[in-house]
Amino acid sequence: MGLDELINSLKKNGQKQIEDIWQQARAEADSMRKQTAEAIARITEEHADQLASACQKSVRVIVTEAEIKARKKKLFAYQELDEVLRATALKQLPKLRELNYENVFAQLVKELPDGQWEKIKVNPSDVSLATKFFNKNIVQSDADINGGLIAVNAGGKIVIDNTFEKRLERKWSQILPELINNIEKKYGELEPAEKTG
Repeated sequence: MGLDELINSLKKNGQKQIEDIWQQARAEADSMRKQTAEAIARITEEHADQLASACQKSVRVIVTEAEIKARKKKLFAYQELDEVLRATALKQLPKLRELNYENVFAQLVKELPDGQWEKIKVNPSDVSLATKFFNKNIVQSDADINGGLIAVNAGGKIVIDNTFEKRLERKWSQILPELINNIEKKYGELEPAEKTG
């Protein structure tokens, strides 16, 4: 074999080896690209799941906070409504005097337990009415009383408050839900107004 043939043979073998090496390098590069793409897809999917999970948690937190704020605003609105209704009811107490008040007063007196009362407080307009039931020396006027009476005994240790105001106070927890129910039937459920401040 001559030198030229040897060189040609080496070139052919070298060319083949070079092609084999390139082919192997390309195959490895393709394999690495595929593995990298799969790894990126897997990481992306994991991060997408984590991101979706984090978003869902954030949404739940935001919704919960919004619901709590809405409930608080609604509670404050109901408290304001309670105050307005109570004040309105107190303003209406004098009207209870317009209908058969003498009988109402007599009934309130009958509700008192037997005893030697030392002091009877009544509305200034009821002083003469109270003297029909009690000694006039113990009857006192009190402009803060709309109707009814306060009876005091045992040096002030026993106090029976049978005034319109006290009776309203005692029954308010039963009256208020009924009032709110009627209001909601007529106007719909209470939606709190935004507070500005």
